[in-house]
Amino acid sequence: MSAKYPFKYCETLGTPALRRLPERLHIKGAGDPELLLIVRLLSGAARFDHIKSDKTIKQNENYFSEDLKGYGQRWDAKFPKLVAEKYTSKLFSEFIESARFQNKSFYKNILAELSYYFYYQAKGGHATAFVFLYRALEHISYAFPLIYASKTDDFSKTFRFLQELMSGDKKSGELGFFKSFIKTVYKDDPIFESSVDFPITLETESEQKKIFNILRELCKGNMIADATEKPRIISIHYVEIGSFIIELRNRFFHYMNGGAKNIETSNILDVDILFSLVNKKCLYWLSTVFLAVFSHAALDFETIRTRIA
Repeated sequence: MSAKYPFKYCETLGTPALRRLPERLHIKGAGDPELLLIVRLLSGAARFDHIKSDKTIKQNENYFSEDLKGYGQRWDAKFPKLVAEKYTSKLFSEFIESARFQNKSFYKNILAELSYYFYYQAKGGHATAFVFLYRALEHISYAFPLIYASKTDDFSKTFRFLQELMSGDKKSGELGFFKSFIKTVYKDDPIFESSVDFPITLETESEQKKIFNILRELCKGNMIADATEKPRIISIHYVEIGSFIIELRNRFFHYMNGGAKNIETSNILDVDILFSLVNKKCLYWLSTVFLAVFSHAALDFETIRTRIA
């Protein structure tokens, strides 16, 4: 990583855990593959220093799990099972090594956006953290579908996949290509029918109702899922979370005089509280999409390698 890069990454696993883990998966603080750092960061197994402020952030929440519960010192055994039941840390290390020079600039930018997200979350700047969450979403919106499609040696399968994306709803709006990708990838997966719950927990009932109504008004069409419980839980269909993130960004950060109703800051006692209620679940969703693309690439690597052998 360049000396001008704003963050430096450090190992958090103890000596026994590192002995079980292939050395290529250790965080050394220099020359670490960006993809490895992203995975370690999102799975709650890394810490980093923000160089300018000299502030250290220990990221121990696992965004691949909806409850954010980390793996502790058993990361070597537990994380690979997210890729596949019989997948191992050794296979993961071999895949990381094979991909370390692919899309480096892309992953470097994603790593920076996520690091700034965690940095501002730790400072309590949740509105600012959301900006970096949204920037990460924009980075991946076109790259992930192409990365997903490219990790196969079956040309006809790749062509059909991209053709299906391109023939989607042309009026789906901002990041519509990515939304089509989400629906196509998950159409045969149980997660397609699932939802993500956003608990609204605040000190007073009046503030709880106010924030609930603000978030509820962002949900257009069929975004709202049955688990929604006024004024305590907003539940949004899994495939609609991207649209929810976009709508929140547009209605808060893009002040418009006509059309959609803006979020009025004069009605919110603390905007950071608003974003604190949505940020973690939104990043959980984005992380699961990342995991799907990463797992597809990792398993395809194993298939092709086995075929060649």
